[in-house]
Amino acid sequence: MQILDTFLENASEPIYALTLVIALIKYPKYFSTPLKYFPILLMYTLLTEVLGHITRNYEVYHIAIFSSYASYNVIIYNIYNIIFFSYFFFVYWKYINNRFYKNIIVASGSLFLILSAINPFFQDFKLEAQMYSYLTGAIIMLMCIVLFFLDHRNAKDKLDFRYTGIKWISIGLFIFYAGYFPIKVSIYQSYLSLYTEYIHLRRIHLTLIIVSYSCFIIGFVRMKKKFWI
Repeated sequence: MQILDTFLENASEPIYALTLVIALIKYPKYFSTPLKYFPILLMYTLLTEVLGHITRNYEVYHIAIFSSYASYNVIIYNIYNIIFFSYFFFVYWKYINNRFYKNIIVASGSLFLILSAINPFFQDFKLEAQMYSYLTGAIIMLMCIVLFFLDHRNAKDKLDFRYTGIKWISIGLFIFYAGYFPIKVSIYQSYLSLYTEYIHLRRIHLTLIIVSYSCFIIGFVRMKKKFWI
């Protein structure tokens, strides 16, 4: 298992980088769609992970204002999560045509932003993961994906649905958040009484990252024509 753990712990950054490279190569296929900013988000994801890894593992790079605390990189991910969720709420709002579904996304996205503003009053934004806003964002993300597929369930009349990157991105996101949501809740509720339980869930978490980004890559590689707008 040590080999597996070593692989999983070191696979995230390379797959982020590979996804970014492929996304840039395929950029002409989707530059005029709501996903045109996706490579920027991928680059931001990669930089966030690299910075988080450095501040977590190399004491010389610990953020000075948090020097007396153990969770040096929490603020990095708190900011990232707000940007990540907000971006995809916007993407799904743009891709969905049903006005009722669009209104649901607007209302849900507004709720997420409100909770993101309130959450720091209950959990220190610099030192603690913003659990309320994160879990809310994850639920809304899953809802947006379901609404997207419902809205385009007859999309084969418009284009060959198999070759759209947004489909595979949605599949990857759904797999990740559906799998990671209960893990996040378990960690927050301190259900993990044994270190071995944490190790197993850590493996699942890292595997979910690899699977989700593999879906992103599949979507870009199989992209044969532009998305609908």
